[in-house]
Amino acid sequence: MYFKSSPSPSLPLQLFDEMPHRNIVSWSAAIAGLVQLHHPDHALLLFARMRRSGIIPNEFTLVSTLNASSLTDNASQSYRIYAHVIKLGFQSNLFLLNAFLTALIRSGRFDEAMELFEKSNEKDVVSWNSMISGFLQVESSELWAFWCRMNQEEVIPDEFSFSSILTGLAKVSIFMAGIQVHGQLVKSGFGDDVCVGNALADMYFKNQALVDALKVFDEMPQRDVVSWTEMASGCLLSGQPSKALDLIRRMKSAGIMPNKFTLATMFNACANLSSLEEGKKGHGFRIKLGVNVDECVDNALVDMYAKCGSMDCAWRVFQLMRDRSVISWTTMIMGFALNGLACEALKAFDEMISKRVRPNHITLTCVLYACCQGGYIDEGFKYFEAMECEHCIAPGEDHYVCIVDLLSRAGRIAEAEAFIRSAPFKPSVRVWQTLLGACRVYGDIETGARAAKEALALDKNDPSTYLLLSNMFANSSNWDGVSRVRELMENWQVKKVPGSSWIEVTKDDNHRLNVIAN
Repeated sequence: MYFKSSPSPSLPLQLFDEMPHRNIVSWSAAIAGLVQLHHPDHALLLFARMRRSGIIPNEFTLVSTLNASSLTDNASQSYRIYAHVIKLGFQSNLFLLNAFLTALIRSGRFDEAMELFEKSNEKDVVSWNSMISGFLQVESSELWAFWCRMNQEEVIPDEFSFSSILTGLAKVSIFMAGIQVHGQLVKSGFGDDVCVGNALADMYFKNQALVDALKVFDEMPQRDVVSWTEMASGCLLSGQPSKALDLIRRMKSAGIMPNKFTLATMFNACANLSSLEEGKKGHGFRIKLGVNVDECVDNALVDMYAKCGSMDCAWRVFQLMRDRSVISWTTMIMGFALNGLACEALKAFDEMISKRVRPNHITLTCVLYACCQGGYIDEGFKYFEAMECEHCIAPGEDHYVCIVDLLSRAGRIAEAEAFIRSAPFKPSVRVWQTLLGACRVYGDIETGARAAKEALALDKNDPSTYLLLSNMFANSSNWDGVSRVRELMENWQVKKVPGSSWIEVTKDDNHRLNVIAN
């Protein structure tokens, strides 16, 4: 009773120690209670103490002890406990088999768990579920074959089975298999389970079937905060940020309080839409949650304000953050750079270094991008050269693109081309397109032609190269060149992709504008 009603094990353990006589039930109850209260190490110590007292464990004691071993980092503990199982002749006990399978899988020993599973003559649905969970951890492509085998052996799946297999199929994006499982689910009667419904909707989302996912969601008899948040996140990932915000509004109208994951999704949607008013409403909920949020939410909030152009608000949120990781600093630096505040971005980076926060390759990309925005050529090369010697980061494609852009904006086209050719790796299409864009601005037809040739050799289906080349010829009134480029596009069946932007027409409605550049 004390273990099940107390948040701390001190009271029940005190009572346990004061007992004049303790039998196997007393020890088993204490070990199980410690596992339930998330004190697995203490449970294992109590098991060792019980063995020293000469008490022989029973099946219930061993199940709890194996569960405790599965929650620790010491995998050898599980083997020692299972040795007791074999010694006492309990190896045919399904509860003990399943507990040992779970312990092996949690410790990363999936192959050994599979070997034990195959050797066992007696297996129930829990055994199969344990292995499915293992497949999810190793992200194996054999999961679907294992599920088919489970059905062939006439093992009746439960709600945990369906939830796990749908989660796995969502990861590997096997859409037709997911539809088959959906059919099984309808026949089984487990479709009303919230976790199963969430997994089913996620499977459709991961396979880019937005309409089907929304239909599953609408047909769910019960929906919790996870259901709503998952749907909003799925809409966001499917390129429907406005729909994501609408779902969050409906969730709040249904009386369900957003959690930190909901808020992070809401801020990301607002950032995509540049919807400052909706973002401020989400900020109000974040304040209500107080300390019950993590750094990811505040990072999303900073990013939202930055992408909405409100850098003062972004800076205030950043300053009030209790913990600021490299992601927080990088978000702030990029926010400054995107809003044309290059000097402030570089100051933020210098402050980050002074506080001994180690930058990553994305941070340096943002710093170099800030140098491009501000035209700081010397500073850009200083940061670029310091990457390996000071920060132990090897420059990658993104960093080379930034330096090429930096030189190109200053009209130093020849230096930019030489810099590309000096790269320790094969330059990508994006690098050459950056140079080609600068050639269009400065009218360097010769260098632009070479850049276009290199880019097309890497990817002849990218429309950006053709458009940049066509515009370069058009700027120099070379209409024959423009015609040849258009002819090439027709021959390779390359089509221009329309750009898009968002405009807030009313307080609650966002409309998409498609723009095609000539």
